[in-house]
Amino acid sequence: MSGSDVGAWQGSADKAEDHLKLTADQNQLITARWEAAKEARGRLDGIMQGIEHQSAERGGRLEGLEHSLKGLDSFRRKAAVTVKRNGGDAQEVCEEVDDLNRYTLTFEADEYVQGTKQAYAELRERGFETVSEYNTWEDPVYKGVNTAWEHPETKEKFELQFHTPESFKAKSDNHELYELARSGKFEEFNTKKDPKRSEAYQEASDLLQNERYENVRIPPGVEELNERKIRATLNPELDPEVIEHVRRMEADLKATHATEAAAKAQQHQPANSLANGLGESLDTGGPGLRDRLGTRAEQPQLRTEARPAVADPVPTQSRGRGRSMS
Repeated sequence: MSGSDVGAWQGSADKAEDHLKLTADQNQLITARWEAAKEARGRLDGIMQGIEHQSAERGGRLEGLEHSLKGLDSFRRKAAVTVKRNGGDAQEVCEEVDDLNRYTLTFEADEYVQGTKQAYAELRERGFETVSEYNTWEDPVYKGVNTAWEHPETKEKFELQFHTPESFKAKSDNHELYELARSGKFEEFNTKKDPKRSEAYQEASDLLQNERYENVRIPPGVEELNERKIRATLNPELDPEVIEHVRRMEADLKATHATEAAAKAQQHQPANSLANGLGESLDTGGPGLRDRLGTRAEQPQLRTEARPAVADPVPTQSRGRGRSMS
């Protein structure tokens, strides 16, 4: 696919994102920028695997490497929200985006600070420089260290998040809440009578995200890392009905994601089911079934001079059994 081959784009109605749109020109710019990130993925994956290896003595672990490239539609959504909300242009989005290639490195709490510092040093040895860095361990709705890096010569950019296993799980569990807020979905609840209704929904999302961080241990000495930033303030006086509405929206989106994941897995299942089903038939079809199949397969060669070969019924039976199990 080439950036010049795409037309206009609209978000998915299934995810209630059909209010997000890009013109053909905007979509061409966005797609071309994504393709550049896709091209850089192999090299950056290798670099980060090297960082993981070097930090292994401190328990460093790369999480979710299979997701190291942001999805194209995810990038389109992000760009469409920016264009719609801030009146920004697609070219500016392409220049500023730094998380198309993204990575997460985790350390246990007691090794977190030193492990993060070590990763910093190793990236700088490879010529990368920080574009941004935020320590949000004091933030109530997102705890971790977020950094963005760029190589001044290759211009490759990537995001690197530092988490503990527990903070990474909380962040992952909160993904749908983050996605709802990012998509601009809450803004649909604004009315002429209440033009800032979306703020209550965002505050409800913050409260629900905070619940999952309540038992996450803060690494000792984490205040030494980067610029400390608090991005959200909790509102405990929020209308309970709004909170429950957001909770239902989150559950619906999780269900949508689960359905999509199951459908994607099903695409790869039939061939495996056929092979597995045949294997199970051979293993459970009674004593000596594999031997009998092997013997029958040899019989036509032994009898070709005596009479014409005939079709062996056993493989046909096995094929039928395989299809019925798929």
